[in-house]
Amino acid sequence: MKTTIAIIMGLFLGFNSFSQTSSNMKLEESINEVFESYAHYNRFIGNVLISQNDKIIYKNSFGDADAENFKKNTENSIFSIASVTKPLTAVGIMKLVDQGKLSLETPISTYFPNFIPDFSKKITIRHLLNHSSGMQANVGRIDDQGNGLMPGENPITLNELFEKFKDSKLKYEPGTGYEYNNFGYSLLAYIIENVSGLNYADYMEQAVFIPANMKNTSVNIYKVSTQRAFPHIGLGMNEFKKLNFPIHSSWIIGAGNINSTTGDLYNFMKALEEGTLLKPVSVDKLYSLTQSIGINNSEYGLGWRIENKEGEKWVNHTGLLPGVTSIIGSLPQKNMKIIILSNATSTDLITESTFQGKGQFVDGEIIDNVIAVLQGKNPELLPIAIKMINQNTADFSKTYMLDSDHSLLLRKQGDGYSLETLGKESWSVFTYKFSRDAKEDNKTSETALFFANAMSSQNFEGLADYANDDMKGFLGSEEGINQLKGMWAYFIKQAGEFKSYNIYKTEGEEGSKTVNIRFHFEKEDVGFVIGINSKNQIQGMFNDDNIRTSSNQKVKLTQVSENEFFINGHQNGGMQDLKIKVSEKGLILIDDNINYKAAIKPSF
Repeated sequence: MKTTIAIIMGLFLGFNSFSQTSSNMKLEESINEVFESYAHYNRFIGNVLISQNDKIIYKNSFGDADAENFKKNTENSIFSIASVTKPLTAVGIMKLVDQGKLSLETPISTYFPNFIPDFSKKITIRHLLNHSSGMQANVGRIDDQGNGLMPGENPITLNELFEKFKDSKLKYEPGTGYEYNNFGYSLLAYIIENVSGLNYADYMEQAVFIPANMKNTSVNIYKVSTQRAFPHIGLGMNEFKKLNFPIHSSWIIGAGNINSTTGDLYNFMKALEEGTLLKPVSVDKLYSLTQSIGINNSEYGLGWRIENKEGEKWVNHTGLLPGVTSIIGSLPQKNMKIIILSNATSTDLITESTFQGKGQFVDGEIIDNVIAVLQGKNPELLPIAIKMINQNTADFSKTYMLDSDHSLLLRKQGDGYSLETLGKESWSVFTYKFSRDAKEDNKTSETALFFANAMSSQNFEGLADYANDDMKGFLGSEEGINQLKGMWAYFIKQAGEFKSYNIYKTEGEEGSKTVNIRFHFEKEDVGFVIGINSKNQIQGMFNDDNIRTSSNQKVKLTQVSENEFFINGHQNGGMQDLKIKVSEKGLILIDDNINYKAAIKPSF
């Protein structure tokens, strides 16, 4: 009897082990599909490491470490981790707190008495750590008022930065708001030097890298130069090359000047979790002493963002420099850690100002798809190009009507397909959702169109009659009208001659609606969102940041199935990707999961 039980238990355990192995293999395959789909379009190069329950479940390398010398990334490649430096700097600071050498409530005037002396007594170390200092002074970011500096390739000293920021003020009282500030983390690096008596690089080596077993991690330099992953530009584009536009590390000390590997960063996260680096109470403070970011209930702790991904806590930090992007994070409920390091961006991020797309895909589409897979959901993979066998080789062209003003010409020439836009005015397939006429025959549209006509004609007589009591004070005043006139003059200056306007979207229930208006100019488009109440009165207005501009009237199609095509928006000025489905009945343009149907235009 005992022998029979032992055999049954052995079979059960063997089946359970096989089941777990099979499940892990499927998870690994699903993760790999995400990265392969982006690598297929050259939208990802770099290294990835993902763990669950302290076991690595996925590790892979993609693309070139050095495109000029045809050298590939390997698991030992060392990357610039950009702003992922900040969680490490925060741990360096907290180690000094653990040792009783400083306090989170210590004002920065203790160390920098001559830096903005009217305000530095109010700013504490904690404020620097969670970006709540309120300082105008910043590096790598310039706000709408022109505050801040862009880093350069020549070295700069702290005193030189202080001189440049000598007239700097506070935007808000420290601890009452959030604004991401690289310079704050540079000040933390200099505080580390002041308190420890070591330079930042040596201190981080002794206090963080060695205890966490980060053998290939260093400040400023690459410990093994032959393993360096060089920065590149041209991510997702036709031309891909190594970037020779260095930023001197003195501009971003403590904020973005550490180089590391996926394996070392994994060791860092484990050491933090296991209490190797900090006391448990200090580890807890990293995630609990937060400042609200003001978006989607997200918060910033001491070197970490605390966000939500589909109902699950996502503790992370990202990094971005020219030719470099990175992300590390954890899903605590699943005990999963994710590390992605990439050595490519689409542009150099500094000299290129017209590219509308993202500089990279890691912090966005890729991480969202990876987390979706880890949560057991289906990712949105990029379609893989195929070559049809026994395809009808005859060339053809067909015209499809989206509406009376917008048509599409689908053409096949040889093995290639293209799509061209036709209409009274030039338009692009990427901006159809903004170009189409969505006005309705009702009072809501009448109010929105009156505003649009007033703006475009600069004749505001009677506009206040379309406003509620709160907005009458603005739209009926000389000051308010002058603001609108100033905005329009700025649009003309920046975007050129005004062409036309249209309502492209109306949303909301009866009683409160928003109407999206597009103003089409010679060089680019501008959008407004108008809030309209149940009495069809304007109750608010703000800029529409979703408006995109494209002059591409002809695009190349990538065939992904017999009747489906993919339009690579990234290679068309950084626009969104689109899909096309063709049938005997017509054509469907798919933009952000919205289907726009086009009927075959009869030939005469």
